[in-house]
Amino acid sequence: MYYLLATYWMWFVVALLAGGAIGYWSSSRRASAGWARRWPWWAVIAFVVGLVIAVLHGLPGRAGLFLETLLLLSFWYAVGGLLGIWLGRARSQDALVTANAVEDSRLAVAAKGAEDVRNAAAKAADDARLAAAAKAVEDARNAAGARAAEQARLAAAAKAVEDARRAATAKATEDARKAATAKAAEDARLAAAAKANEDARQAPAAKVTDAVRAAAAAATVAASPATSTQHPGARPQGIAAPEGNADDLKLIKGVGPKNEKISNALGIYHFRQIANWTPEEAIWVGHHMAFPGRIEREHWIPQAKLLASGGDTDHSAGIKSGTIVVDDSADAPLDAAAADALAKSLPEQAGAVEDEARHAGRRPYGLAAPLGGQPDDLKRIRGIGPQNEGRLHGLGIWHFTQIRAWSEENVKWVGSYLAFAGRIDREKWVDQARELAAGHETEFSRRVAAGKVATSKDDGSLGQGNVQIVK
Repeated sequence: MYYLLATYWMWFVVALLAGGAIGYWSSSRRASAGWARRWPWWAVIAFVVGLVIAVLHGLPGRAGLFLETLLLLSFWYAVGGLLGIWLGRARSQDALVTANAVEDSRLAVAAKGAEDVRNAAAKAADDARLAAAAKAVEDARNAAGARAAEQARLAAAAKAVEDARRAATAKATEDARKAATAKAAEDARLAAAAKANEDARQAPAAKVTDAVRAAAAAATVAASPATSTQHPGARPQGIAAPEGNADDLKLIKGVGPKNEKISNALGIYHFRQIANWTPEEAIWVGHHMAFPGRIEREHWIPQAKLLASGGDTDHSAGIKSGTIVVDDSADAPLDAAAADALAKSLPEQAGAVEDEARHAGRRPYGLAAPLGGQPDDLKRIRGIGPQNEGRLHGLGIWHFTQIRAWSEENVKWVGSYLAFAGRIDREKWVDQARELAAGHETEFSRRVAAGKVATSKDDGSLGQGNVQIVK
């Protein structure tokens, strides 16, 4: 039933609107008594019989599908008819209320005219009385005017003096607060700089570790948030809190406890965030952590792409097995030999495709071969058929975890490459991949496993006859 609603929802909307229009039109006309008594019962009997046949699967294959579709169309037509009749009756009631309101208004106008005539005489008498009273009041006001004016002048002068005193007090208080805040910030900055200098002095003169520079950078940022605008490149977009559980960024070789803490302070909690850094963002973070160029040299972004795809580097596998222990020394920079060995250990990436730069967005990370030699069955995602699965394999997309890690820019690029912009979001490929990667079945994958539907076709979008029914 869910499949029919997703596929033919447009026709159900048309049936709903048609039933509403006919119900609205017929609500103001009285049908013959005999016909009005008979036809609803026959319609109800036919609908119940068809529903029983559909529930008991009395008709096989497409005949059963057509019966279910007809029942749904009849249901939405009946719902629309009831809504139309209700709206028509409501409109008739509104018209009656409007007529009553017009009559009430007419009677009120007539009554008001009579009341105005009666009040005119009373008003003439009151005017004479009020004129005499006003003259008396004016005489009294003129007598007291000079005294009241003098009192008002004195009160205004006193108020001006009080306002000036309060403004001066407020300004002095604000100036003192700003001075205290500036002094505290400066003290914190100097303390951080002094600690960094002390750490650097105590470290070997030939090599100042990145752990010391990272601590200095973190302390400087905490003391002065404005430093985010002083680095070259572009600051990456962070998030306020991790989405679910934060990833263990220490699985990236070169990221230790201090570098992970600095990343978290920037709103970086997941491998997919680092995997989607642009070169400008990598430059900014490198300067922010006080080691420009290290992110590129130590291949943080390729490592993050592999980890976000569900794979492991030698370093991450060693941490998970317990053969590698991560401590403060993990923040230290890699030498050239270790960086080269790391690059060679990473799996081969998928090659470039024709006109790759022509598509908007950013191409997602692809692997030249599936991890472990066995790809996932991407056809379990509704909207991916054999042809689209083959094209995704050509991009190096083999696993649900890879699709799960796609960013908005990745989705835009893949949608343009597959020539159906917007379909990935509309059919929720990323959400389906997230469920399947977590070991959960989706409604579509369960229907495929039960043999109720085959895999999706590759032409058009869902809702346009692209699901094959198993006969």
